[in-house]
Amino acid sequence: MIRVSRRMMGMSNRSFFSLHYVPVTPAEARDAFTRLLQTPEGELDLAEGALLIAAEEYADLRPAVYLNRIARMAAELKQRVRGEVEPRRVVERANTYFFDEQHFKGNREEYYDPRNSFLNEVLDRRVGIPITLALLYVSVGERAGLPVRGVGMPGHFLVKYAPTSGEIFIDAFNARTLTRQECGKMLEEMYGGTVEMRPALLEPSTKRQILARILNNLKSLYLSRADLPRALAASDRIMLADPHLTSEWRDRALILFQMHRDKEALNDFSRYLAVRPEPEDAPRIKQLRGELISRLN
Repeated sequence: MIRVSRRMMGMSNRSFFSLHYVPVTPAEARDAFTRLLQTPEGELDLAEGALLIAAEEYADLRPAVYLNRIARMAAELKQRVRGEVEPRRVVERANTYFFDEQHFKGNREEYYDPRNSFLNEVLDRRVGIPITLALLYVSVGERAGLPVRGVGMPGHFLVKYAPTSGEIFIDAFNARTLTRQECGKMLEEMYGGTVEMRPALLEPSTKRQILARILNNLKSLYLSRADLPRALAASDRIMLADPHLTSEWRDRALILFQMHRDKEALNDFSRYLAVRPEPEDAPRIKQLRGELISRLN
């Protein structure tokens, strides 16, 4: 649920509660997202972050309305799993609630629809992609007291149920559970053996990494549609969520270059080369940087 103390300070035009119970402007959503990312990992509300991402796209979105829906789902799930201690039975009951009762499923027919990346749309339409379905599963599960985390396996985001001993992986897109070995088989099938499974690929992602991955999905979708302003907005927020992702300096610079925002593009290219002096794409980046210097002189 929303924590008042975290963001009461710094509000100028609207109180904290009114900001969340009435539509927010894109600027307000960005400001709230920025402050949320300053929260310690254990306190960061993943669902709230995802809804603030969506609030820049949906002018009438009221984050608190959806957070309340998630809280009600968590209360229902808590009732479903009450009394169960055996991990597999807990996960079975959670899956029954999420997939059979609530009817959440993967959107196979329109996988690349941007709506699949917005949590409000996932809640309203009951369909999504692996990462948004996993994010919802984790958000509901955490509120219900379950030890669930998001796992950013390449190509397919998962949920990890990790009690004191043992582990169960949940593929929320396909409504199934997986063992570690089955995750490895899925990875091999997706990449034809070119990506080797290693333990780190099944370690939990941080909440900031999850939000950055959602934004990266959106950035890719918008670039495929030549929607540069939206791609830039996604890139800006990726850098807020994961400042150590140095490749994003390059990606944002390439977007700015296409938008003819030369000074900003030059600045980002320069920062990228400063932290990664000789990346694989150095010749291309240096060429573009040289073009910008010529255009600006």
